[in-house]
Amino acid sequence: MKQLRLLVVSVLAGLTAFSAVAQASAPATTVAAPVVLTNKATKHCLWEVNGKSNTVFLLGSMHAMKDEMYPLAPEMEAAYKRAGVVAFETDIKVLESPTFAMKLMSKATYPEGESLKKNLSPAMYSLLASNLQNSLLSVEMINQFKPWMAAMTLVVLELQKQGFNLQNGVDKHLFSRANEDQKALDHFETPDFQAELFTSLTDKESEEFLGQALKDMDVWKKQIGLLEKAWLTGDTKALDKLLLDSFREFPLMHKKLLIDRNRAWIAKCEQFLKGDKDVLVVVGAGHLVGKDSVVDLLTAKGYKVEQR
Repeated sequence: MKQLRLLVVSVLAGLTAFSAVAQASAPATTVAAPVVLTNKATKHCLWEVNGKSNTVFLLGSMHAMKDEMYPLAPEMEAAYKRAGVVAFETDIKVLESPTFAMKLMSKATYPEGESLKKNLSPAMYSLLASNLQNSLLSVEMINQFKPWMAAMTLVVLELQKQGFNLQNGVDKHLFSRANEDQKALDHFETPDFQAELFTSLTDKESEEFLGQALKDMDVWKKQIGLLEKAWLTGDTKALDKLLLDSFREFPLMHKKLLIDRNRAWIAKCEQFLKGDKDVLVVVGAGHLVGKDSVVDLLTAKGYKVEQR
């Protein structure tokens, strides 16, 4: 189940680029009932850091959201309105271009003459086919996908069943608004860099992802609602457990997908803190909770980081 949880984290609160390509591969589905909160949240997935002449806000994004999760909390809206600059994980304009989508899909699919059926063990292929019998997908529809992409497609299909829309994530929502409002835009990584984090997986790692997705979907899908509630209420302990426990079971992937990237972003965050414009940083929520998060690393450097 840990490998599957890592996949779901990547879609919901990890990699913007990975979320985008997975959305295109899954058909539309009917959705589940929304999570109902009985009390108004007192904290949010939002942090504030004060520079000498400005404020940098750190907003933990869900890359897939339900319609009823909007509007954003008033504190998040206020941070957006104050910001003269909005910075995202990656260049979303490039990410949404047909050219990038085609390039990424070419790396996520087998060349002519190759397929899942030819590359998976007979037992794994049979398990895949049986799991798709009662879904909107057939094994033939994803036969050209590499195992990691097939696994991601299964995850996205389940998220859609629960009402999540990858085209309506916080980052894309705010990117669209920032463009309309003519705010200055910035980003930490190129889409190509993000894509390479997963397209460089070995065949063994890729098939392991698929195997776990097939075996543990029924277990993990019950926890998606808990993740939604934790994000809506700013429950950092729950977010840390739900988002990061899976990564800690795989220290090399944890380092590659989260810790190294968090550390690489600190210099730019400090650059923002030296400016005169308020900045809203919008990155996956998994980058802002727990040990070695952006929040943790800035705190270690002596900055006062307060959750709002």
